[in-house]
Amino acid sequence: MEELVEGLGRGILNVIKWIVIDLFIDIFVHGYGYTTLKILTVGKYPKADQDNDTLCIISGLLSIAATIAVIMVINSN
Repeated sequence: MEELVEGLGRGILNVIKWIVIDLFIDIFVHGYGYTTLKILTVGKYPKADQDNDTLCIISGLLSIAATIAVIMVINSN
């Protein structure tokens, strides 16, 4: 009986983990990428009539990596 409860608990925790990761990517990374694209392209991209979720997420990940790299360079001096 204990193994059943343990397996059920792990399953519930895995679902919660994936929900949290999905929310983080959808809200933070997508928003960061969307804002970065708007700033770098002076409002031209992402266009409202296209599906730009992947573009925003990729640019968000690259922007976060660049921000971390800049912070590391500044703090290394």
